[in-house]
Amino acid sequence: MALEKSSVTKPGVVRRRSRCPRQLEENGDSENGDLSTARGGAREVVELPLQFLRHKTKAPPHSTVFLRPLLRRRPSGETMLAIRSAFRGGARPVSASSSSSLLFTLGYSSFFPAPPSPSSSSAAAVHADRTIIEGPRNDWSRDEIKSIYDSPVLDLLFHGAQVHRHAHNFREVQQCTLLSIKTGGCSEDCSYCPQSSRYSTGLKAQKLMTKDDVLQAAQRAKEAGSTRFCMGAAWRDTVGRKTNFGQILEYVKEIREMGMEVCCTLGMLEKQQAIELKNAGLTAYNHNLDTSREYYPNIITTRTYDERLKTLEYVRDAGINVCSGGIIGLGEAEEDRVGLLHTLATLPTHPESVPINALIAVKGTPLQDQKPVEIWEMIRMIATARIVMPKAMVRLSAGRVRFSMPEQALCFLAGANSIFTGEKLLTTPNNDFDADQLMFKMLGLIPKAPSFDDDGAKHDAAEHCEEAISSSG
Repeated sequence: MALEKSSVTKPGVVRRRSRCPRQLEENGDSENGDLSTARGGAREVVELPLQFLRHKTKAPPHSTVFLRPLLRRRPSGETMLAIRSAFRGGARPVSASSSSSLLFTLGYSSFFPAPPSPSSSSAAAVHADRTIIEGPRNDWSRDEIKSIYDSPVLDLLFHGAQVHRHAHNFREVQQCTLLSIKTGGCSEDCSYCPQSSRYSTGLKAQKLMTKDDVLQAAQRAKEAGSTRFCMGAAWRDTVGRKTNFGQILEYVKEIREMGMEVCCTLGMLEKQQAIELKNAGLTAYNHNLDTSREYYPNIITTRTYDERLKTLEYVRDAGINVCSGGIIGLGEAEEDRVGLLHTLATLPTHPESVPINALIAVKGTPLQDQKPVEIWEMIRMIATARIVMPKAMVRLSAGRVRFSMPEQALCFLAGANSIFTGEKLLTTPNNDFDADQLMFKMLGLIPKAPSFDDDGAKHDAAEHCEEAISSSG
């Protein structure tokens, strides 16, 4: 059966079912709803959201058309579904509220049982359907996200995969490389980080890498298949670092000229610095929220949650893609993981990238004795992030080195579509290029090409923002 697009936004989903009995007769109510006589040799299922009205359908003789709304709840009021028969002419509307099943005929009797009630569907199923129909939204409640996260894990994985396939090429995975261009000596007290000067981790502080060394590393990453090159500096912020910041602007320009996406994570930014990074060609800026607002003071005291959100605001206003996610395994409760996702999913615009990190406990840090994160915890985070932020790149980040290839495959199935590749992720171990190339081959993954589609619009936004700052004095 083919659906032809009418004046309504887009056609529904069509799928073929197996052969039905030559004849099925049952009158009255059953546990599945009212059934009428059905005759024919094949079943065609047409799935249409309630708003898709007056579509045309071509059905061969002796076929049966079954209709149901994609939303897993009964329609209310006198909502009408209408399908026009191409070979019989005319449309026979059916009142969705007139029967416990949705009934329609094309000259032959047909039936479809009533949709399952919400009580028989997981929250992941209900919200995944809504996401597919309505697209991204920023009005998620914390309870909604918790209900998705708490769904049975295999059901959550399945529906995360459904949303992922709807929003992305499910075989494409972007390869990114993260280089620590200024290592150690950080004044902050992030409990998970070996680069803090407050902890005895054996890591020696180093100066900013030279341009030649950085560009050589970027070239190696590109040759190995990475399309995004990220530079990280162990700083609290960029205030008072005019010389170093100017050097980084040069790094950004030259790496961009190599045809790669460029990302930085340099700590807190000022508004003007975000604009300068944008004008240099920066693709994205990473500034993780790490955990929920409630649990955050247990992990970091030298920078507030609101300061992190302010940096994201400056980045977004400058027209740079926001990259922001968090870490699980910090000792937080599941409610804190839900809180992190809720904050990200209710930002004015969803982050372009959402890194999901599993803590790598480093000796000498306050979190050195934390238990490793299990794969099912990662799957819950990834699938929930995919359902509530369908367009975002969900990045399988730190901690991936501990997961086997089959476990990583489950993460990709659940909705992850980016990895960091290379033997180091800042200062912690990571999967090397060769291992990842083998994984791509085994799983049939395709490297995602770099994307610069929105650069023109974002450059205009940066210029507009810069003019506004100048005019305000």
